[in-house]
Amino acid sequence: MANTCLSLAALFLPFLLLRCATAAVHVVGDSTGWRIPDNAQFYTTWVSDKTFRLNDTLSFQFATGQHDVVKVPKASYDSCSENSNTLKVTTGPYNYTLNETGSHYFICSFGQHCQGGQKLAVVVSDASSPTSSPSPTSSTPQPPPPPSSAASRAFAGFIFIVASVALGNLIL
Repeated sequence: MANTCLSLAALFLPFLLLRCATAAVHVVGDSTGWRIPDNAQFYTTWVSDKTFRLNDTLSFQFATGQHDVVKVPKASYDSCSENSNTLKVTTGPYNYTLNETGSHYFICSFGQHCQGGQKLAVVVSDASSPTSSPSPTSSTPQPPPPPSSAASRAFAGFIFIVASVALGNLIL
């Protein structure tokens, strides 16, 4: 019986680890997509309940010729200006893989789109630590983010496996 429980634990462990390690795809703006928002704080609000981790993808949904995606440093984000050393994508839709931790800033360089709120700031953490989005235009302190649900699921899965093995040993 103990071998059966150990076999079951070994069978479920890879699925648990895979679930915790799976990268997410974030469609920027959800159904709104990447466009000039009705509210200049739209994208700041959009990121506020999201967690961005290494290898997650930002999917910018926009029509070619109407918008672009420019990855910029914070100063360019704040001033809505392009930097000559930035990534600029003019063909939509566009997927950007978050392959570095820290802050990432994106703007649309068409006309006054950025000044109208078409800009995005995200903070990327590694898979084991929680994160929150930056407050690009506010100096008001933000409350700490809630604990990672992936970490909670991993811990619950670990406890389940340990309990299963322990119960299997007790039955014998």
